[in-house]
Amino acid sequence: MRNSFTIIELVFVIVILGILAGVAIPRLFSGIDEAKITKAKTQVANIRAGISSLYSKNIMAGNVDKCPELEKSISDDVLFENVIYPPIKKDSGDIKWHYENNSSSETNYTLKVGEYMVRFTYEKNTSKNCAFECNDSNSPLCK
Repeated sequence: MRNSFTIIELVFVIVILGILAGVAIPRLFSGIDEAKITKAKTQVANIRAGISSLYSKNIMAGNVDKCPELEKSISDDVLFENVIYPPIKKDSGDIKWHYENNSSSETNYTLKVGEYMVRFTYEKNTSKNCAFECNDSNSPLCK
């Protein structure tokens, strides 16, 4: 009757654990990147829904020619506070939104998630239904 494992048995178990770790760890990290992309897509969908809701309210109030403003102030550290709650913090965490510029006809934002970076343009044009569009249709953040 033996009370211990042989070296061959221990090596065999260590090799199996190494193979399992080699398969599982890359999948774990790719899952994290996919979750960040999904979170960013959800933020974009929430922004679009907020714009649509406020635009509909403007129409109901008789302001047919007015797209909603997305920002209360460009000097604070949050974005989209007029259309979503809670607003998104600028350049924080793994999903980084950056306010670029504002004109009477459009506002531009940059979204960076990991290695992906895209620009969004908010067109303050009621003929385009106040569109919040991605400028790179090939990016996974825009699909």
